Amino acid sequence: MNWFDLVIIILLLIALIDGYRKGLIQQLVGLTIILISAIFGGKLAAYFLPLLDRFLDLSPSLARVLSFVLAFAAIAIVISFIGRLIQKLLAAVLLGTVNRILGSIIAVGTLILILSIILNLVLMLDKNESLISKEIKEESFFFERVEAVVPAVVPYLDKEFWDFIPENYREEIERKSDSIFQNRPKGIDIDSVFQKEHFTV
Repeated sequence: MNWFDLVIIILLLIALIDGYRKGLIQQLVGLTIILISAIFGGKLAAYFLPLLDRFLDLSPSLARVLSFVLAFAAIAIVISFIGRLIQKLLAAVLLGTVNRILGSIIAVGTLILILSIILNLVLMLDKNESLISKEIKEESFFFERVEAVVPAVVPYLDKEFWDFIPENYREEIERKSDSIFQNRPKGIDIDSVFQKEHFTV
């Protein structure tokens, strides 16, 4: 175990406690925001982009980033509102302890996904391994497990969302995703059209 594992353990414990405190519905809201943004964020951002170009004098790259931020914010507001309504409806149905335990599970899963996104971004920028050394990567229990989450789900992302990722980062993620799916157990079919289109497996 090294400092990387220690940081991951501390964050997982925080997520576990926070999920237990907030309960299932609130944690599902956070996870749903991430998933819906990944699936529909690109489509909604494509709607905002012409409006930004029309009313604001922005560079193309900044306009694309801002359009996706607006799309994410819009999705977050809608899902949060729906989540509050659902929580009020199910408050009398879900047992307190069950609600809290399920909330902890969802919180940990959501955190792992977020950590994987951050870690993969760091690795793409830290080519000389100054932030996370080769020794840390090899000795860590969590490093490979956390790193592998994003490349495993990338083939299922919406195409418009995928197009918002810079090309050099996209190629890096493609390489990792190809490696994961090439090593999948035999007999498991590839049923994602987007995955078939973008990845060699």
